[in-house]
Amino acid sequence: MKSFTNLYPHICSLENLYEAAAKARRRKTRREDVERFELHRERYIRRLHEELSLGVWQPSAYRRFEIHDPKTRTICAAPFRDRVVHHALCNVIGPLLERRFVYDSYSCRIGKGTEAGRERCRHYTNRFRYVLKCDIRKYFESIDHGVLLEKLGRVIRCKPTLELCRRIVAPGAEPAPHAVWFPGDDLFAALRPRGLPIGNLTSQLWANFYLDRIDHLVLEALRAPGYARYTDDFLIWSDDKAFLQQCRASLGSELAAERLVLHPVKTRVLPTRTGVPFLGFRFVSGVAPRVLGECKRRFERRMRRKVKALRGGALKADEVRRSAEGWKAFADYGNTRGLYLRYRQGGFG
Repeated sequence: MKSFTNLYPHICSLENLYEAAAKARRRKTRREDVERFELHRERYIRRLHEELSLGVWQPSAYRRFEIHDPKTRTICAAPFRDRVVHHALCNVIGPLLERRFVYDSYSCRIGKGTEAGRERCRHYTNRFRYVLKCDIRKYFESIDHGVLLEKLGRVIRCKPTLELCRRIVAPGAEPAPHAVWFPGDDLFAALRPRGLPIGNLTSQLWANFYLDRIDHLVLEALRAPGYARYTDDFLIWSDDKAFLQQCRASLGSELAAERLVLHPVKTRVLPTRTGVPFLGFRFVSGVAPRVLGECKRRFERRMRRKVKALRGGALKADEVRRSAEGWKAFADYGNTRGLYLRYRQGGFG
């Protein structure tokens, strides 16, 4: 594996920080903290440049809140100046990690994303009889800081850059919600820092990189005929059901080396004729995909709340329209003719 040195001067350069600030404020220009930063942009960026160059920059506390989508998730929102540093780091190390990724890894990659992942799922579902659907139990909460930094250290041999990564990773550590013991663990294993904050750009990139070894294992050692992964949700296709069961056993032991556990219920072998759930849709061989039931119910609950707020005068019609248009842009990928007809007839009232 090729390693990279002397990256840090590029990360903390003024040119990179200005570019990072521009990326961080996209679609967030009306937020108060963004406007405050923009008002004194020159001063703030020069201060970040000095702190990073001297090695004294420290991340600030996260603003934590919960969303229900549909399960409860804790979102950690970093202050805007910290997000600028995250973008500055990813501008430099992102392309270097990208070189390691396999073709069929779709999360947090330019030119990939959910649409490309769905197309790949549709392609393989039409070709093969069975699929092994894998899901990792509490993935973001379980990512081990020591393992992650060791992986990054094999690629990045620039000590100041690795120290910056360590400082960004450290505040995301959470108390272990459940003790998971792996071969070779001692009594202090439960105290190992783990967890990446959901909401950071760096977390998305590192979560994708963390499973890169598994991608290569599936494609190069197990030689799976079909594969696609989006973060911790990944699929393996084959016409041989026994082969997929062997893959499940192999993945269980390989993921233990990464201190991860397959979800005991969500990980299963399915016939593709019954439908393959992936990225918000159910794919069935030979027919157009349909929106998953939980996605429809979540949208309907959200729209009922917005319509109620609109009638009470607490919300503007434009906000409701933008929400509906955003969901329609997502749902148009699948067969939604009957769904749209039902919405027009019944509404959300």
